Amino acid sequence: MPKRDDAIIRLKGVRKTFNSLVVLEDLTLDIYRGQTTVVIGPSGCGKTVLLKHLVGLLRPDSGSIFFDGADITRLSESELTPIRHRVGFLFQSSALFDSMTVAQNVCLPLMEHGVRAKEYLEQRCREVLRVVGLDGLQGRMPEELSGGQRKRVALARAIALKPEVILYDEPTTGLDPIRADLINELILKLQAELKTTALVVTHDMNSARKVADRIVMLYNGRIVADTTPGGLADVKDETVARFVEGRATQEELNELTYGRASQGSDDEGKDA
Repeated sequence: MPKRDDAIIRLKGVRKTFNSLVVLEDLTLDIYRGQTTVVIGPSGCGKTVLLKHLVGLLRPDSGSIFFDGADITRLSESELTPIRHRVGFLFQSSALFDSMTVAQNVCLPLMEHGVRAKEYLEQRCREVLRVVGLDGLQGRMPEELSGGQRKRVALARAIALKPEVILYDEPTTGLDPIRADLINELILKLQAELKTTALVVTHDMNSARKVADRIVMLYNGRIVADTTPGGLADVKDETVARFVEGRATQEELNELTYGRASQGSDDEGKDA
């Protein structure tokens, strides 16, 4: 495990609730520079909520979040801007603007940060699209792209500002196994070539095992496992084992028989 000083992101005692639902509970976690940390867990366990906290889209009810030593929970929106400049975010839905071309989507974060030089915008757009294998599609509209291509355009947009950290929200969701593997390869490529730090949230165990240096599992807002991909098999916690193996509990199977969901359903968090 890297030294504590190598943590670019640190969460200390983070708690988040929505109404009476506790989504994150006393979460303490260090994200180390240069590593790909994968956060796994069932729907509703707080994975996406965690990502949104790291860029200030959500604020914790209590606890602190540090980015390179700065407590971002205490920063104003304007003070968060330079932090967000250092972070790329790949949204689960890709979040491309349908009314914009590929080039306009990719260049949007550059323009939002004050870049106006047309020559540089075109050059940078070409560079990042080349990284994801889509140079030449600058004039296409999102509706003309496949699901995998939209993910790759969104990834090109996420790296346009040359971020130090990339956050991936379910990057392989909705893709067939081959297109999903292309995204996995891109995650590995970006870490190797750009020396980025990556935090990936996913329930895709094939993806998790392939890209992770470290795997953290969340369950009911708490960390129940923190290990390497190879170490998952040695984790004795039954909740972890069931998730990794994709094995339902007897209670969940009974729901199919009796048609009544238990009060503690994993889907209550509405966390995509």
